[in-house]
Amino acid sequence: MESMKLRFRMILLSVGLAIAALGSAQSTPPAQEELTAETKAGVLSGIEQILKERAFVPGLDFNKWDELVEKNKENFDKANDERSFVNSVNRALREFGISHVGLRTPRAATTRRTGRTSGMGMSTTKVNDGLRITQVVEESPAHQAGLVVGDVILTINGQKAEDLNALPTQEGQPATLTVRDAAGDERTVPIVAGQYRTARKDTLNWLDDKTAVMRINSFSNGYNRSDLQDMVKEANEKKAESLIIDLRNNGGGAVSNLAHLLGLFLNEAEPVGTFVNRRTVSSFQEETKEDKIDLIKIASWSDQKFKSARPTIKRFEGKVVVLTNRGSASASEIFASAMKETGRATIIGTQTRGAVLASTYGRLPGGFELQYPVSDYVTLKGVRLEGNPWKPDVEVANGRTSDGKDAYFEAALEVFAKG
Repeated sequence: MESMKLRFRMILLSVGLAIAALGSAQSTPPAQEELTAETKAGVLSGIEQILKERAFVPGLDFNKWDELVEKNKENFDKANDERSFVNSVNRALREFGISHVGLRTPRAATTRRTGRTSGMGMSTTKVNDGLRITQVVEESPAHQAGLVVGDVILTINGQKAEDLNALPTQEGQPATLTVRDAAGDERTVPIVAGQYRTARKDTLNWLDDKTAVMRINSFSNGYNRSDLQDMVKEANEKKAESLIIDLRNNGGGAVSNLAHLLGLFLNEAEPVGTFVNRRTVSSFQEETKEDKIDLIKIASWSDQKFKSARPTIKRFEGKVVVLTNRGSASASEIFASAMKETGRATIIGTQTRGAVLASTYGRLPGGFELQYPVSDYVTLKGVRLEGNPWKPDVEVANGRTSDGKDAYFEAALEVFAKG
């Protein structure tokens, strides 16, 4: 059977949540040139080839794509720009009923590969009198203009702020905002769209002298192995007794980074589950002469287990809590389940997304790209996570306590106190 180690650098476990969360708010592209029928046909043909020849999920027939194309032909024909075309294609792809399959615009594809985009670098939520800023990307134009979380954008270029897409996204384009801060004071903020990194920096903070919080935003762009090792070193050197690993809204990333993080907490090369790809299934059927695809049975049969990486530093051996929510997906779900099944952590929060297929990307005409699955995953104790969100040991329904504290952290402290 094919060794999974040879494929870790190529395989991703990500549904692109971090970029998607900001993308609707500050990196929506301006009006685009009309797509030609030839370009659309080339993209659809490329999708067909990838799905039929390369995509794989045990038991799923990707030949259904022909039927979906015919069913959605009118919507494809009506789409006359990149974004509307991608949306129409992804609506069709969702009918497969799986995660990790989706078309990206050329701009989104470039952002994924480079970790950079252009725009203002903030996300918002709509309120009665404008748009309240809920996130500002470090070193982005919004950050450099002095905008902070909690500010309310009242107007954009003199017009009431109702949609952040009214802001320009092309580098060098200016805008003028009227902003009200938390104290109620209003100010005029000139801002210019520019390039910035989409990745957020991971952090280590201390709740008290014995409890640290490691916030990990992604397993893809921004995952810095050296930084994370330094965090674990600090926790060890300061003799932390407990560590909270915050994976809320972490949409996943590279399998190799997942193995690295596991190695900081588990025994060296400890098996935690099985990736089941096309070759695994084929080898199982050849050896057992069974035609039926029983994913759990195949995973149990396979001796090619996914394992934690060999750590280069002393692992953390204290008590651990992992925080999850609906935005925790793919690699985050595997990490949480592995830490739970090995007895290393208590899981606190809300259930995860249930989107756990290993995937990769295929380039298409016109700069588009397709994310597509190449294998499924089963935990060591026989749980398929795709379509089966991981449920926490301690559920936290609200993010804040009545006195304004992080309810997840408070629940973690209670778990640690109980030993």
